[in-house]
Amino acid sequence: MEELEGILELNKSEGIYIDIGTKVYMEIDDVNFSVTSIFIGLLRDEFMIVTLPKRYKSVKNKLFPNNKMVVKYLYEGSVYAFQTSVIEMITDPIRALAIEYPKVVQKRELRVTKRNNVVIPGRAEAKNTEFSVVVFDLSKKGCRFKYRDDKKNMTPLRDGDLIRLYCQFPGIPDEIGAMACVRNVRREKDQFSVGAEFQDITKGFLTPLMHFLFSIEDFA
Repeated sequence: MEELEGILELNKSEGIYIDIGTKVYMEIDDVNFSVTSIFIGLLRDEFMIVTLPKRYKSVKNKLFPNNKMVVKYLYEGSVYAFQTSVIEMITDPIRALAIEYPKVVQKRELRVTKRNNVVIPGRAEAKNTEFSVVVFDLSKKGCRFKYRDDKKNMTPLRDGDLIRLYCQFPGIPDEIGAMACVRNVRREKDQFSVGAEFQDITKGFLTPLMHFLFSIEDFA
């Protein structure tokens, strides 16, 4: 397991910090990609239950008893991770996976201000005009995006302008939007590169944003 900031011996009176419905990321031994599942329950000090992972058919042959994995998830802005192993794959009467209850959990704060190189399609609304953008730099605090300089009826964005920015995050069917304030603008040939700071972020935007940042977080 990668080095995280803190090692927490589980407090037996409190148990593990996780909510039902939490998305978990599983790194299974001998599988070179991570898969996601949903946490659905536990028996303290005995086992945890998660849904069968997405891409189940690709990892089915690795979900045998005692095969090891690392489970990671996001809880109240912190990353939690623990080592565990498969107890049993359940297919009847429900489709789920039983894994060992962890003895030790590692925790660290998600580096929400870290800049992450991404390519996310989106759109913006500003100056009574709607136009396509590509977000290429993203953090919890804000982003940088590009748009083409072909808006004949719109003056270029300037520092201090307020815009509404919509992003189409991977794995989320609907685009989500947030207000943002332009902090700097650079011209790059036939397009503008814009740095913007998110304003008054709603939970509807923050939750998928945090999960997206978590999914691309570098744990090395």
